[in-house]
Amino acid sequence: MALPVEDTKLREAALAYVIELYRELTEENGAPTLGTQNQAVDFILADPELRRAVVAWAETAEIDEATTTPPRRLPRDTLYDRVRAYLAEIMERPIFAEPDKIRP
Repeated sequence: MALPVEDTKLREAALAYVIELYRELTEENGAPTLGTQNQAVDFILADPELRRAVVAWAETAEIDEATTTPPRRLPRDTLYDRVRAYLAEIMERPIFAEPDKIRP
């Protein structure tokens, strides 16, 4: 269920964060399934603290810019911990993941 958050920049930042976190957790160069993406974005948008944190992250991550430099790792903070734990609950285990790679 999509939340009534009309701020498209906020939604874009939340989606970019979810995709980056998924890449770190799975070591795959792709994005989670649409259902997983939507659930994780809604999880972020439902919490004012997570919304503020993802906006702060997006301001430093330059999510709208293409680059050839390797991506920076996400900061290990409350946003990371909470979204990682939520993804671990809702995400299907990647086929090539190491045992217990995703689970906290």
